[in-house]
Amino acid sequence: MTIFILVSILLVAALAIALLMSVSPASQKVKVRTMYVGAALMLVVALIVCDYIDTLPDFPSKFRFHAVLVLTVAVGYLCIAIACMEKYNVLKRKNRVLEEALTEKEQEKVSILMERQSEQQALQKGELEWFAEKIKMFSEEEQKAILASAYAFAEHDLILPPSITIQSNEMCSQQELMYYVYSAFSNMGKKRSDTVSFLCQVFKAYFPAGEASVSKKMPGLDKAHPTFGVITLSD
Repeated sequence: MTIFILVSILLVAALAIALLMSVSPASQKVKVRTMYVGAALMLVVALIVCDYIDTLPDFPSKFRFHAVLVLTVAVGYLCIAIACMEKYNVLKRKNRVLEEALTEKEQEKVSILMERQSEQQALQKGELEWFAEKIKMFSEEEQKAILASAYAFAEHDLILPPSITIQSNEMCSQQELMYYVYSAFSNMGKKRSDTVSFLCQVFKAYFPAGEASVSKKMPGLDKAHPTFGVITLSD
């Protein structure tokens, strides 16, 4: 009877320690290691109780120690469950921190991308407004057709021929037209070859000789916008 009481007290104490450790502010490593040690001790106690039960002479004593054995196994499983729960909680916290960091990083990337897009759109708007000011010598209908093609080229890199044929205008020479177009689209970062294609498709009447001829007359690497200074074109 004395052994039964001592073992019962030991198990109750182990159960109390396990429950207190589960809510303790101790570190995760301390909790997990303590629970594993407790589970190991419960295994040793269970083996000792099993051997002791076989030596008992009467059924009531065996029944009491069977109850002790069940409690021992339950405490051992509880220790393992608490250890696993602690590991799961730590992993969950790490995943949450990682998700928050990734979300913050993605939001930062989106903000940077939107800022760049806004800057690019502002640049395009400014250059196209400057270009629209420079082609006012054409008729209103021709200006609308030219600007529609210019917007498509600026925003989508699409070179769409205008809805009407753009006739040569004596108030705008071939050199001036190349200057206006190259200045606007060069500042937007458009390729020289694409700008040449834009000129030849939108202003066919100005450049009947084709893209090879226009490419030789186009400005060099220097940008032609007034902000950077006017360059001199030669035939």
